[in-house]
Amino acid sequence: MLNLLHPQLVHFPIALLLTSVALDWAGLIWKDKGFDKAGWLTLLLGLAATAFTILSGLMAAQSIPADSPALAALNPHRLLGIITFVLFGLQAVCHWRNRAGYTTGKRILHTAIQAISVAALIGVGYFGGELVYAFGVGVSALAR
Repeated sequence: MLNLLHPQLVHFPIALLLTSVALDWAGLIWKDKGFDKAGWLTLLLGLAATAFTILSGLMAAQSIPADSPALAALNPHRLLGIITFVLFGLQAVCHWRNRAGYTTGKRILHTAIQAISVAALIGVGYFGGELVYAFGVGVSALAR
């Protein structure tokens, strides 16, 4: 059942994780407005959504035959999905460990990790789109 949910679940981590970065960056500009707390909570929700999405994706991947040309997109999609989860998880650990405040060096490192995480998330979406639009994975043929 979870494998059928993957196409619906993917939108939650994308929206939540990108929003968490945007809120965190807004908190750098507008201090003491609650953006940092909202970014933290959105990051946690995004990580939870990502875990369910990865689980459903791993289950959905089992329906793709071993000789399918779709594996050319599935393998990087799966790998980038896991890397994305780890990178955003690393952000959560960094945020939690530095909740009293970042030094300038740690803030720069955290922002760099965020930028790399967003790039990985874009890559996951790209290869997911390839699976659907180039290979028709998870798409039912229309009745004629």
